[in-house]
Amino acid sequence: MPATTLYFVRHGETDYNRNGIVQGRGVDAPLNERGRRQAEALARRFAAVPLDAIYASPLRRALETAEAVRRYHPEVPFYQLADLEEMDWGDLEGKPYAPPYDAKIRAIYERWRAGDYDYPVPGGESILDVQRRALRALETILSRHEGETVLIVAHGRFLRILLASVLSEYGLARMEALPHTNTAVNHLVYENGRFRALRLNCTAHLEEAAVDDGLPTEVAA
Repeated sequence: MPATTLYFVRHGETDYNRNGIVQGRGVDAPLNERGRRQAEALARRFAAVPLDAIYASPLRRALETAEAVRRYHPEVPFYQLADLEEMDWGDLEGKPYAPPYDAKIRAIYERWRAGDYDYPVPGGESILDVQRRALRALETILSRHEGETVLIVAHGRFLRILLASVLSEYGLARMEALPHTNTAVNHLVYENGRFRALRLNCTAHLEEAAVDDGLPTEVAA
């Protein structure tokens, strides 16, 4: 079977990211000014890259990032896929990574580090919930675009779970080893039933454009 090239990208920065506030699926924030500059730098990076399709989460921050790329590829088919949305952080959405919520977030991370991936965020999803829909989205994309090149714009925690699930050198136990800077590019190839990573969390476009990407806030996805 011909190789399929996949570019998985995190959305640009929002004010929630900058201020360390949890977004998840329920907070539909737009990009802030720096996020728009990040998205434009990303778009210029892919301006000369032949793409066969662009996919995005329907959440506004992902759509705005994907639309920046689309401006350079107006003829390329564009799809929104609900399965690409960020993890549902339930009761923690809209809450800052600060007392008393930081203690609750750390407690959730402890459960995950212990391997309890079926443990849901109160009022939200578990790691396995997200993994199931992430792999379903991936299966949809691969079935439609065998041998093609696809760019997918999604979210930080979502991408950690997806990448850890398909890259055998990681697995869910090592998902925290996969950083997710805003608009970072993860370049994978799928061939002979296996995924191979060529680049992970690549921010070369931000450096070239002198866009200060800052430090990603882990839970403000």
